[in-house]
Amino acid sequence: MRTMKQLFLFIGMITLSIFSYSQGLDNINPQLTNKTWIDGETRVINGYKVTLLDGADYGNSRNASTGMITSVAYKATDAQSDSGKLEFYITRYEQSLANLKWFMIIIRGEDDKEKIFEQKLDYQAPEMPEGNYYWNYASIALPDNIHPPFYVYIRDRNLEMLYSSRFKIEK
Repeated sequence: MRTMKQLFLFIGMITLSIFSYSQGLDNINPQLTNKTWIDGETRVINGYKVTLLDGADYGNSRNASTGMITSVAYKATDAQSDSGKLEFYITRYEQSLANLKWFMIIIRGEDDKEKIFEQKLDYQAPEMPEGNYYWNYASIALPDNIHPPFYVYIRDRNLEMLYSSRFKIEK
């Protein structure tokens, strides 16, 4: 009898965790997750133009509908406030490479010269809801003085380059 209760409890927990994983991806803007970026490509996300100026070439997943994605977007928190947040989404082939602890966000002003924000992301284990790619997402609160246009540099510390992707966000 005791093992039957444990089995039902185990099945219930598995069902809830699968449901929570699928709910997490549903709350992310699909424009962040739909495909890899091409250098020079502009997408309108949350009403702002996001352009990938240059980014790391992750091999055969480049320009694919799924694969190694590094994506950002700006989202104003509300119309009355001057504050906003940066949405950051990645996919990687290996679980360890999709942990957010390997990433740093640097924001430079509209002239791309002065650094106005920098944040190393904290440990956050990746998710793998389906397919062969581990994914992760962060919503980063920005100081009130940061408004588009600005440049976003993504530093992937698993790569030897100074930065792995550079985006421009503008109205």
